[in-house]
Amino acid sequence: MKKVSIITPCFNAEKFILKTYSSLKNQSYSDWEWVITDDCSTDNSTQIIRELINSDERVKLTINDKNSGAAKSRNVSLECARGEYVAFLDVDDLWEPEKLTKQLAFMRINNCDFSYHDYWTIDAKGVVLKEQNLAVKFTAKDLLKYNPFATSSILISKSLIDSNNIRFKEHLRRRQDYFFWYDAISEAKTAFGLNEKLSRYRIFGEESLSSDKKKMAMIQWGLYRDEFKFGLLKSAYYFIHYAIHGAKKYFF
Repeated sequence: MKKVSIITPCFNAEKFILKTYSSLKNQSYSDWEWVITDDCSTDNSTQIIRELINSDERVKLTINDKNSGAAKSRNVSLECARGEYVAFLDVDDLWEPEKLTKQLAFMRINNCDFSYHDYWTIDAKGVVLKEQNLAVKFTAKDLLKYNPFATSSILISKSLIDSNNIRFKEHLRRRQDYFFWYDAISEAKTAFGLNEKLSRYRIFGEESLSSDKKKMAMIQWGLYRDEFKFGLLKSAYYFIHYAIHGAKKYFF
């Protein structure tokens, strides 16, 4: 048995947290810890989590001193994690019961440090919107063209993260997870995909089909120019790929 640390940032999630916990409790693989960092919630999130701790010692809670964002919260949880593998689960997402069992077995078979799987997208009420079926392999260069991953689909060896000091970039307001995946895959060389839907990724607000895609496109362009430090032509090359894949994802 290899313990898995499940990393979750939490902010005002009282509507979803019990359902998310239920999807963990129902896992066929039971050697896990749920490492939650609450980002100064103003609802009953922390009270609910404390009640879960009383009944399940695998649930761990840390509370930020001040509201600091998801990247900081995930980094705090990573520092507390004690598992051999790290999984990422947003507080409103759900896992299928065989998620950890199948993904761990897949990583052992493929001898890999970074894995992901297919998933469903769901709305705020849990209604399935779309199936997301991903390629079986992914490199860091592929990720520059588009990001197909749902946070809840990722499983990474803790040694890869710690030995390369990979952490979420706290200065970014958006796409911190994108850079984390990029850094991790750059070290792992290749990420391997399990073609089985094992999680449900909830989308609403700015992530929905009706959101401001122009705004998201400008954020992506800024990442190429300001974070990756790409020149104009190289940025344009990857941005064109990003735009094409984005259109396929949301409209076809």
